[in-house]
Amino acid sequence: MSYLKILLLAALASVSVLSIGQYLQTSHTLPPTETAHSKAIEWHKVSDILDLQKKQRKLIIIDVYTDWCKWCTVMDEKTFKDPYLSQYLNERFHLVKFNAEQREPVTFRGQKHSYVPSGRRGYHTLAADLLQGSLSYPSFVVLDQDLNALKVIKGYKDAIAFQEELNTIAP
Repeated sequence: MSYLKILLLAALASVSVLSIGQYLQTSHTLPPTETAHSKAIEWHKVSDILDLQKKQRKLIIIDVYTDWCKWCTVMDEKTFKDPYLSQYLNERFHLVKFNAEQREPVTFRGQKHSYVPSGRRGYHTLAADLLQGSLSYPSFVVLDQDLNALKVIKGYKDAIAFQEELNTIAP
């Protein structure tokens, strides 16, 4: 095979790989509408859930995080700033942030939850309940409209991977 043919095949392979990469980056997220293009995610508190559901019944995502969690911060700074993902999330879900080490008591589903000192940091019993005792961060609990757990998503996800996981529940 001549040098020119090898060079041409390498160039075509490079273009194909770049095209596939571009497809993977853009094809799995929804295009933002003009009004939602720069709209940030609307985060709420656990105490807001019942009022939110009275106004509009939606699925709920609870972002269970800690202040020291590096990957929680990366998701806030990168994943959740993606305009396609933020539109998708705002349209389909009520979004709640919950610090798994907060010291304030919380009532959820009629049960009072509180902070438990343990080790260096401690934990909140609501986080332990939502994550079924497996406290790892970041974790995202997807609830149905009646506050029943549908899915727990653990670990860092980029915008595409996060939406792909959620598409199985809310396409």
